[in-house]
Amino acid sequence: MSPFLFVLVMEVLTLILLQRIEQNGGFSFHWKCEAIQLFQLSFADDLLLFSKADPSSIQLFKDGLTGFAELSGLQANLQKSNLILSRSAAASRDTLLAILDFQEGHLPLRYLGLPLLASRLSISDCQPILRKIEARIKDWEGVMLSFAGRVQLIKSVLSALQVYWAMAFILPKHIIKEIEKRLRNFLWRGNLDGGYAKVSWQQICRPVSEGGLGIRDIHSLNKGLMSRHLWRIIMHDSTSIWVTWIFHYRLQDSSIWTIRTQTGTWGWRKLIRLRDSLDHMFITRLVMALHFLYGTTHGTLGAL
Repeated sequence: MSPFLFVLVMEVLTLILLQRIEQNGGFSFHWKCEAIQLFQLSFADDLLLFSKADPSSIQLFKDGLTGFAELSGLQANLQKSNLILSRSAAASRDTLLAILDFQEGHLPLRYLGLPLLASRLSISDCQPILRKIEARIKDWEGVMLSFAGRVQLIKSVLSALQVYWAMAFILPKHIIKEIEKRLRNFLWRGNLDGGYAKVSWQQICRPVSEGGLGIRDIHSLNKGLMSRHLWRIIMHDSTSIWVTWIFHYRLQDSSIWTIRTQTGTWGWRKLIRLRDSLDHMFITRLVMALHFLYGTTHGTLGAL
């Protein structure tokens, strides 16, 4: 199914579920979704449904999926569908599983190629990145590649493998070191075996104009990609469901500049710590924006 067709089909499912929610009155939102009326997310060929763990809400989802199947002929794959429950819903576990006829799932599980976590991102969670890099390098071991050829493969292929993860998580330092180790070995040896490096990796990652090879530094790349999320919060991107959720359930009456790092999940705390390390850059950009828009860097309270 093409992405565009999938979007159209999921829109029909959303309308079916929304109609049942409004008409039946027995649906209860998940307590972390009620303020923004969120009950489903769909992307690619994956669908997430959220509700309170009670029989009436789960039955409404069941009826909606059944009605959608009768209309479109598309049915949920019971072997690949999971019902994930919190510990507080353990008493109604069997009843809810019987309604949907899904398997019980447990976090972490994979969604769109990334782990859905209820705790910190562990080293074992990141092993798929290392395995992908190792698999690519092993495919090239029997190929006669020049040094320049290996540099180009690192830039265009290997460095891109972790970008998807780096956009969603602040990667553990150990994983970054392991990725760099594999890239370094491939650069100098053409394989995964360790060997003598003629130039430090830090120097290798410098721009070509500064004597490096222009290979992107993973740590800096990770910080840059994750800072985009902070910028979207600062700019209050109303088109983003995530930003809307953050304002309702994380910031509430606070500001992104004043929220404490001790509260929230592991991922949120890491993002706030990143804010602390980049706050001077955000202020600089805001000053430049004010100067461009209004010809001044002064606000009502004085100079910024």
